[in-house]
Amino acid sequence: MALSRGSRWFLVVSLAFVAAGAGAVWWLDGNWFQSDVEPGIPVTYEVIQGQTVRSVSEDLADLDVVTSSVRFLLAAQEAGLETSLQPGVYDLETRMRNEDVIAILTQGPPPPETAWFTVQEGLNVELTLERLAAQFPYEVEDFRAVLDERTAAGANGEGVLRLPDFVPEPAQVSERYEPYEGVLFPETYEVLADASPLRILQRMVDQLGLVMGSIPADAREAMVERELDEFDMMIIASLIERETRVDAERTIVSGVIVNRLGNGMRLELDATVLYALGEHRDTVLLEDLEVDSPFNTYRNDGLPPTPISGFGASSLRAAFSPDEVTYRFYVLDVACDGTHVFADTLDEHNANVAAFRAAGRCQ
Repeated sequence: MALSRGSRWFLVVSLAFVAAGAGAVWWLDGNWFQSDVEPGIPVTYEVIQGQTVRSVSEDLADLDVVTSSVRFLLAAQEAGLETSLQPGVYDLETRMRNEDVIAILTQGPPPPETAWFTVQEGLNVELTLERLAAQFPYEVEDFRAVLDERTAAGANGEGVLRLPDFVPEPAQVSERYEPYEGVLFPETYEVLADASPLRILQRMVDQLGLVMGSIPADAREAMVERELDEFDMMIIASLIERETRVDAERTIVSGVIVNRLGNGMRLELDATVLYALGEHRDTVLLEDLEVDSPFNTYRNDGLPPTPISGFGASSLRAAFSPDEVTYRFYVLDVACDGTHVFADTLDEHNANVAAFRAAGRCQ
């Protein structure tokens, strides 16, 4: 059906009004409906998982980052932001150009700030918490509170420290012992800069699980044949860590421990006496050997009830894979370089001890 001349003119005029109206809305959206905001004011904006570009456009306009939600939406859609938008926190400013905002959002959020911390091997829980407090804006009590809460809440508590299955439940450990000894794995870690005490400690506990999980199957089979379990391995690893700092000796010391246990001998390790005393020194006196403690391996058979310190991966591997040696004794070498002299018999050992004492011990 053909339009009359009057109808055509009416259609043209109507379209002109629509175009003019759309142009006016476009102009008003970009100029009239804008608050008087100073450009360059920092704005922190978080894109939520699953948020649409349209929603982001409206938020950015409300925050005065962009001057028009409509114009930004069209530009963002044309740039394909819908498929590249990533959740996260973005640093923006007021009155930015649309293309600049789109470029930032397309690139993705900046990586979060992280912090590094180190806990060295051979520290007990007390010293470990002090080391952590020295590297974070927390007190020792803040870290201890996480451990105490885990003890009280048990394995089923929500929002508490998670422990590997091979670690005894802290609430079941005697009140005389530190239930978290050996559980906080010493290592150098990277965590979020604002990590809580719980997250920091959890990172260390998780590392223990990872290292334990890396032990080969044949080494685990040998553990079972010796009628030991993973917690026993943690105890032995801590003894190795405290008894020698020489990497080449770790598997040898492990072999001595296995031999003494297998022969029904007491371990008689100085490191356990110092732990029983709560002393942080290197020298053990004769009277120290009489301390009444289940950790004193001069007076008690077998392994101590818990680890006596944190231990590194090399000491744990040595606990699982001891050298097949005949040694049952060792004492520091007169060279005073941290190495030991090993012996098969008590007579040989006594001679080595006499030589060490004659040399004036190590300063």
